[in-house]
Amino acid sequence: MAKTSPRLTRGLGLAAAASVMLVPLLSRRLKRAAGGHGRTVRDVMIPDVLTVEGSATVVEAAQKMQTANVGVLPVVQDGVLRGLVTDRDLVLQVLAKDLDPRGADPGTTRVAECATRDIVCARADSTVDEAREVMADYQVGRLPVVDERNHVIGIVTLGSLALRSKGGDE
Repeated sequence: MAKTSPRLTRGLGLAAAASVMLVPLLSRRLKRAAGGHGRTVRDVMIPDVLTVEGSATVVEAAQKMQTANVGVLPVVQDGVLRGLVTDRDLVLQVLAKDLDPRGADPGTTRVAECATRDIVCARADSTVDEAREVMADYQVGRLPVVDERNHVIGIVTLGSLALRSKGGDE
């Protein structure tokens, strides 16, 4: 069985009974990291992230995104992270299908139906280098940050990395 690190997690999905399982990536990365004394995810994450329940409609999620001027919402169930929904998810999986007479209705389609369920997450004490490497490996531009109960406490975006990293080189 692979070693796991409590610093990076992968969501199990909106309907899963278990909250989050660990991804066996960071133990190798920690060993390769030079020094490991760099800045942490807590230093660059955006705190106070707006979330949406999986039972909300796509219209409700789109309105939240518009009001907050964001393109992603972590999807939660009883406060626990279960997935992510992006503006692109809403367009491609719901609105574009709505053009088809047999397509989805944004007013009745639930966020859980179009959210990405298989996600990677960071812990606040992960290093910025670890977060960058994971984002590159998984080709994601947004990395939710969760606490020990898998509640969302922040998010790292490409923009937050660029703006908040010391000298732009971390």
